[in-house]
Order: sequence, then structure tokens, then C-alpha cells
Amino acid sequence: MNNLKSSGLKKFAHSIGQNWYHVVLIPKSRYPVFRQDYQRKLMMSAIEWVCKNHNINLFESEVMDDHVHLFISCPDNYSIRKLIQIIKGATSYYVRSKHPQLRRYKSLWSRGAMYRSVGNVSAEIVEKYIKSSNVWMDSFQRKLI
Repeated sequence: MNNLKSSGLKKFAHSIGQNWYHVVLIPKSRYPVFRQDYQRKLMMSAIEWVCKNHNINLFESEVMDDHVHLFISCPDNYSIRKLIQIIKGATSYYVRSKHPQLRRYKSLWSRGAMYRSVGNVSAEIVEKYIKSSNVWMDSFQRKLI
């Protein structure tokens, strides 16, 4: 059992695996929605609420002015697209319920998202990256969206 914990592997009903992802979510039109401190805290609360309610392990997160980084572990019954849909929908609901001014906008998040699977070897690198908000990745994301 120690090996499962230290290697990041999870034991499911009929399988063992690791579903770690680095996910970047971008608000509609890349508008700097999270510029103010209370907006960042509200989004962090929303992310923690969603992860808790959907059995998603949140290892690290960072809310920037115009995007959000997540380092998460996906339950085995969710695809990555389903996982992103849940996070975007539920955080939008949570933030809009607490911040009614945002209800006037048709949607909080842009249609796309950036994600990549993270292996056990590079997990530390992803955590360091999210904490330091690498400039290279930010410019790379702008090209994608």
C-alpha cells in the first residue's frame, strides 16, 4: 500500500492508475476577471468546492488575472473533457451566485482549455511551474486560444 501512495497510483474497484493533469482555464475573451484579490479568493473557493464535491484531488492551483492553473487528479470514471466541463460549469455557477454582477455575461469561461497529462517524474516540475507562473507557458497558451 505504501508503494501506491508514494508513486501516485490510486486503487479503484477494478484497476490501479494515475490520472494527473495540468489544466489551464481561460475566461471568455481572456478578460482579466480575477484581477482583484477578492475575485481570486472567490475563484479559489469555487475550485476547492468543486473538487471536494466531485472527488477530484487538487494538488496545486493558481489564479492569475486572466487564467487559472490546476494540477489535479481525475477520478477514473471521468474523461478529461468531462472533468473540465464539470470544473468550468460548477465554478461558473459558484462564482456567479456569489458575484451577481457577472451574471450579465453570457459565459465566464472561454470554449477551450489547455490540458496535459502529467507523469510521476514531472509532477514536481508542474507544481513548481504553477507556483512560479512560467512566462513561456503563458505566451504558449495565448497562441493556442
